[in-house]
Amino acid sequence: MVATAKTVGDLFDLIERKPDLLVDADLTVERDGVAFTVRGYDDLVAVDLPSFGAALDLWRDGSVEGTDAAATLVAAGLTAEIRVRGAPVARLGADAVPSPLAKRLGLGPIQLFLDGALLALMPRRG
Repeated sequence: MVATAKTVGDLFDLIERKPDLLVDADLTVERDGVAFTVRGYDDLVAVDLPSFGAALDLWRDGSVEGTDAAATLVAAGLTAEIRVRGAPVARLGADAVPSPLAKRLGLGPIQLFLDGALLALMPRRG
């Protein structure tokens, strides 16, 4: 269905109702011999890494700084969640609530999950 605007007010209403960018993805990415998954669930993109070492390597080698990445995600209406072994450790973008620790560490508008970090550090059973 195509909506048309008859007045400038109608046009602004159409623009405000426009949906944000939605992502539907299920990828396995390999970088420097380390495989990780990227899954998109509408406005959430989850990046699941196998270890904290892999997460730090990705962060350090990233071509975009965290604050720039966060601003880009906000502009697109997206949120990225970084997971280590399935446990959420950080979030940036539209739905992230910047944590005081991230601000103190100079990481920018990033939400850190300490409980997720502890869970990711726990040895796996079985």
